[in-house]
Amino acid sequence: MIFGVYLLPVIACILLHFGFEYRGEWYVYLWLCLFGEATAAGAHYFFYRQHTYVTEYLGSIVKSIHYEEDWVELVETTETRTDGNGHSYQVKKIREKYHPEKYYFFSSLDTKFKCDYLFYSYVKNLWRISGYTDSWSGSSIKGGRRYGKSYRFNDFPPAEEQNIDNWVPVTETHKYKNKIRCSNSILKHERIDEQQAMDMGLVDYPEIIDFDAPCIISRDRTVPEEIDRYFRKFNARIAPKSEMRLYIILFDESRGIGITEHQKNYWQGGNKNEFVLCIGLNYRNNVKWARAFSWADEQQKEVDVAQWVINQGTLNWEKLFNYLSSHLSDWKRKEFSDFNYINVTLPLWHTLGVYGISAAENALAICIALK
Repeated sequence: MIFGVYLLPVIACILLHFGFEYRGEWYVYLWLCLFGEATAAGAHYFFYRQHTYVTEYLGSIVKSIHYEEDWVELVETTETRTDGNGHSYQVKKIREKYHPEKYYFFSSLDTKFKCDYLFYSYVKNLWRISGYTDSWSGSSIKGGRRYGKSYRFNDFPPAEEQNIDNWVPVTETHKYKNKIRCSNSILKHERIDEQQAMDMGLVDYPEIIDFDAPCIISRDRTVPEEIDRYFRKFNARIAPKSEMRLYIILFDESRGIGITEHQKNYWQGGNKNEFVLCIGLNYRNNVKWARAFSWADEQQKEVDVAQWVINQGTLNWEKLFNYLSSHLSDWKRKEFSDFNYINVTLPLWHTLGVYGISAAENALAICIALK
């Protein structure tokens, strides 16, 4: 059905020639066809990407943090004027453009983030290392030079780089193609809406606040901030080595182990890089059941981790951190390119959107040609 949109430019040319009896140059028809096909292809790609691309979450750490002082840029402009004899001449003028101070940092994935003075100060004071005085010179800078300050994680001695206390975790987002979620494949999971999820006690993906998102999430338990911060750093520094994103979801034991399947459905199996550990706890923090899921081809890690957690009896966060750090070091995420064979059909509203944009462009092209 969608490929009929590529016939619209041809229909527009026929309508222009026979319906409006246009007898202009041949290249007008060529332009109408080419531009129409390009518009149809662009609209098709836009809606296809909206339908098939989803967001995954990546972990990283702050690799460098920067401050640049405010400065004034000298912008040269040229004005054309006319003298009393009607002769034109040019006058050069210098305009001052103010640039306020700015703070920013780079993550270990080389992504640049804007931040504020509070975050800059937090990282600088946490690291307690010597910074660099940065400077930039040029004729466009008022005074000839401007200054800044930067601190770099790589300046730590090797031993200090491995010190978890020096890691400042960052959560980043990335789009990837996931054909399963928008197909009729047998791999597709049952749909659960937000109200159903709330009624069941399921959790949403945590929000990114102050550049990072929680690792441990629950509707039934309150997790101490220092514990979650510890596991955030796992996601920031350890998990990326295996291209993994860890989530630990805590449930009350009364919900039963079957809730893990509902959680898996609600998250549509999770993202390709996620390892999700679900744990059922009683009021004494004793582990009553556990199950892990991911898209990995080899599921033995998921079984081993869940069984290890159950065998512990009481949940010990430090032991769990150490076990996951060593046991998941060789975990392999699923390559979603394996699902490229799946055919995806755009939903009706997306198909109508493609046709609407293409039809509007062709109508506009006809109007321009007739002028």
